[in-house]
Order: sequence, then C-alpha cells, then structure tokens
Amino acid sequence: MGKIADLCWQGLTLQHVSHKKVVIPYLLFVFMTLLFELFLMVFFIGAWYWSYSFEYRPGLGFFISGGVLVLMMVGSVGVLARVWRDKLQK
Repeated sequence: MGKIADLCWQGLTLQHVSHKKVVIPYLLFVFMTLLFELFLMVFFIGAWYWSYSFEYRPGLGFFISGGVLVLMMVGSVGVLARVWRDKLQK
C-alpha cells in the first residue's frame, strides 16, 4: 500500500513531467478544484448554521462529509504547493 500511495503522490505532483505546457494547465485545474472546494465549504458552513438555527440536528453523515471535504482541501493545497514549488520555481 505504501508503494501505491507513493506512485499516486508522484502522479498527482507531476514528478516525472517537466514540460511547461502540461504543468500550467494542471496548476489551473488544481486551483479551480480548490476554489470549488472553498465554494462547497461555504455551503457546508451555511447548512450547519441554518440547521442549528432551526433546531435541527444533522446526522453523522453530514459531519463525515465535512471531514472528507476538509481532507480534500488539504490534499489540493498540498498538491498545488508542491507542484508550484517544484515545477515553476526551477
């Protein structure tokens, strides 16, 4: 499993790609993904606020989806930072 995780990280961070015509569109895609995740986070926080203001208690699935959303954002920021640092700063 560790080898598969390493290969996945290498693929996500474009470690074997150096051509700028591939890197820049990929960075734009990851940045748009991060913007969409921020958009979803605003909806999640709004739904959480409205549910508690109407005295409705969301279920466990709601909080699990929030945790998954946070993990996705952490992953997107990590990929964006790594590709930016490694590919564009050279």
